[in-house]
Amino acid sequence: MERSEQIRSFRKSFSRLERFFGQLMREQFSCCGATVKQWNCLEVLLDGPKSMNALAVEVALHQSTVTRIVEKLEKQGFATRNRKAANQRSVEVRITESGKQMYCWMDAQCSQMTSDLLDLLPSDRQGAIVEAMEEFSKLLDPSNEAFLEVLKKCCQKGECNLEQEKGDKK
Repeated sequence: MERSEQIRSFRKSFSRLERFFGQLMREQFSCCGATVKQWNCLEVLLDGPKSMNALAVEVALHQSTVTRIVEKLEKQGFATRNRKAANQRSVEVRITESGKQMYCWMDAQCSQMTSDLLDLLPSDRQGAIVEAMEEFSKLLDPSNEAFLEVLKKCCQKGECNLEQEKGDKK
């Protein structure tokens, strides 16, 4: 397979994986009134309290979106927010005990779904597929310097040439 076809195939496969696995997770969590984004936030908070900004970075969402998610988690009793005494503008988020229980239940549901999916793959390829996904997820980690370098190359605000390209085609 040529490099350009390999890139196109990988990008399309990754996009489909993101959409359809997300759909499965949304269906899985809909019975308990939770969202995938809430689950992601709870998962990050298991490691300990986070500032709203740190939480937003770790779940790769805009801070205003994370604020709305945390507000819902707080109303459900799954998280708490506290202002830091040293800096009243800084808000720290913690997972509650019921949030941990909800996360564990959701995680068990997601693990069963993932197990069911893995069972559909040839058993001799399952390990290689999991290893490849782990390797790629480590590459996409915002704390990875290589990821940050690729991110810098992404379209910056005001640098998009889409309008010019549309004009060239006329």
